[in-house]
Amino acid sequence: MKGMSARVLRKGKDPVGGSRRGRIFVAGTAALLLVGLGTGGCRDATGPTPAAAMEAVLPAAGEMNAQIVTMMTEAIIDEYKAEMTYRRILADFGSVRPFLMIVEAEVKHSQALATLFARYGLDTPENTFTIEEMPAFTSLTEACRAAAQAEIDNVAIYEEFFASELPEDVRLVFENLSWASQYRHLPAFQRCSGG
Repeated sequence: MKGMSARVLRKGKDPVGGSRRGRIFVAGTAALLLVGLGTGGCRDATGPTPAAAMEAVLPAAGEMNAQIVTMMTEAIIDEYKAEMTYRRILADFGSVRPFLMIVEAEVKHSQALATLFARYGLDTPENTFTIEEMPAFTSLTEACRAAAQAEIDNVAIYEEFFASELPEDVRLVFENLSWASQYRHLPAFQRCSGG
């Protein structure tokens, strides 16, 4: 899927042949390799780390240019902000879905991006957001609407990045994160907001 943007996948084009179920399996397997491993629930203590999993399936990391580092930084900061916003909502409204599930996905998204930083020998930006500085909402419906807009904005960030020449590993992580935001998180928030 080298060089393919999330737009191609969204439009339903089949870049590798096979069924939609097959494409979902391939995307899901890649997401597990890049996002799920090393998060505590998917492997035992001796299993591969996310970095090791990436090394096994992707070419050797080259030197990273400043523009791509800026994109990776913008992406991880947006994932941190989403995580802390959703934690604020959980603090205000209790253990409500879909926030309860999606907040953990946001952590995995940040971990996938942190793996890229480590792979290129770069310092990973820290999460400096606090729950207290995140917006408070008057109702769960209002929180869901805001979260849906945040996911739309997140997808737009990645879409902008796809216009640039990206290393294969960076593109793959960006595509997986964009896909999760658009096809998992956004629909969940739209359902809970009534829209």
